[in-house]
Amino acid sequence: MFINYIRKGKHLLAITCFACITTLVCSCKKLVDVGEPLTSLTTTKTFSTNSLANAAVAGLYSQMMTNSGSMLFSNGSTTIYAGLSADELINFSGTTAPEEYQFFSNQLFKDNSIAYNAFWQPAYKLIYGANSAIEAIEKSTSTQLFDSTRKVLTGEAKFIRAFSYFYLTNLFGDVPLVTTSDFTQTASMKRTSQAEVYDQMVLDLKDAQQLLLSDYSTAKGERVRVNKWAATALLARVYLYQQNWAAAEEAAGAVIGNGQYSLLSDLSKVFLKNSTESILQLQQANTAAMPRNITWEGFNFVPDIRISGFPPADKAGLLDSATFVSYVPFLIPAYYLNPLVVNDFEPNDQRKLIWVDSTPTPNVSPYYGAAYYFATKYVAQVATGTAITEYYMLLRLAEQYLIRAEARAQQNKTADAAADLNVIRKRAGLPNTTASSQTDLLKAIAHERRIELFAEWGHRWFDLKRTGKASEVLSVLPTKQPWSDNSLLFPISSLELTNGPGLGQNPGY
Repeated sequence: MFINYIRKGKHLLAITCFACITTLVCSCKKLVDVGEPLTSLTTTKTFSTNSLANAAVAGLYSQMMTNSGSMLFSNGSTTIYAGLSADELINFSGTTAPEEYQFFSNQLFKDNSIAYNAFWQPAYKLIYGANSAIEAIEKSTSTQLFDSTRKVLTGEAKFIRAFSYFYLTNLFGDVPLVTTSDFTQTASMKRTSQAEVYDQMVLDLKDAQQLLLSDYSTAKGERVRVNKWAATALLARVYLYQQNWAAAEEAAGAVIGNGQYSLLSDLSKVFLKNSTESILQLQQANTAAMPRNITWEGFNFVPDIRISGFPPADKAGLLDSATFVSYVPFLIPAYYLNPLVVNDFEPNDQRKLIWVDSTPTPNVSPYYGAAYYFATKYVAQVATGTAITEYYMLLRLAEQYLIRAEARAQQNKTADAAADLNVIRKRAGLPNTTASSQTDLLKAIAHERRIELFAEWGHRWFDLKRTGKASEVLSVLPTKQPWSDNSLLFPISSLELTNGPGLGQNPGY
């Protein structure tokens, strides 16, 4: 019977874990409030041997994925809140969760706690950890910390710093560029121009390319620690955002040409752990701390009860109006797809078949027979003790094809751009693009990015902003009125402004 499908306790966990976001604020009162110094990363002893140093840097990955059991920019918040800010996601709780709804309506209050607790503070905390690791490795004089290990761990830390800055600057604009763990140097820092922040990312990622291994031996073959190609893939994205088309084409091409990666014809396997399409993933800890053996996307995007997998008789029972209303929390996910993105799929697109599911509704108020579509790129949900099947995807090969396609189109290499675009379309079961001019190809590539990368890492929100299309697309939506271009940046917390008056607030807040 359908009631057996309910995973008891999940929604209680959801409330508990979301509340944990508010615990991220630490007591250290500096301009960039990163909390108390991470002693384990700063002591000489920690970086005295290969194994100790490896464990310290591995802790940064754990911080990115598991943290203290809460959702943050590196493990799900970017996908959700940037998706709400664009035209991609809708939160089922609506105005009853006012701080979340502020993202959906693009009317953030200046002290929205999510903007600080899920983005600004944890990103700077991670940057502080990366800076500490870089400095401690350089200062360590231990002969038991081999040069080969020093290089790899420094490369990983520089990647993590660049990764964190990518999201900080795309969410907040100009941000303090902190490359030291010395509080005496950072306490009065002002904001750095976004152009300079991007330049630092390029420097870090170029260094990482030279320092890192080409394979995944650091993580014993699993794709859960940074290698040379992960650094190259992120560098390709950074070049794209800088509009350095030739460099973006070259970097993406290097990743595509590497034999370790290939697109999977079976779309249901793309987001499984160590899939051949993955360039970098994060591994769950499988402990009592959320997200345990799942991803936050699987937890938040997929309802407890997926009607599509039920026998006809059970479907009919659930769609009885009285029954449906009783089980709504189990049938509709916390965040579902905006109909605008669902309607943008072309007929016969296999991505809609595999990566999208829906919950039908009875023809009663307030549902009126409308279907609620949700993303199913990740489908594993909380089940203590079960094996991990999905790692969290940070970088994957399909994006590299789309980066190279756009970079080529911008250089008027239209045939080559179309060829890259068609690789993605063919995998989705679609015919070759009919676009041939530069203008048409850029439109086609933007559309393909919207579909291929939906509900992933805020790509839609960032794409609209970097291409200057955000106001045109979002300002006409009734749910985002009154529209202001100031909404394209998140506010700086009053806590940060008090600790560092030189920061200055973003316009409109």
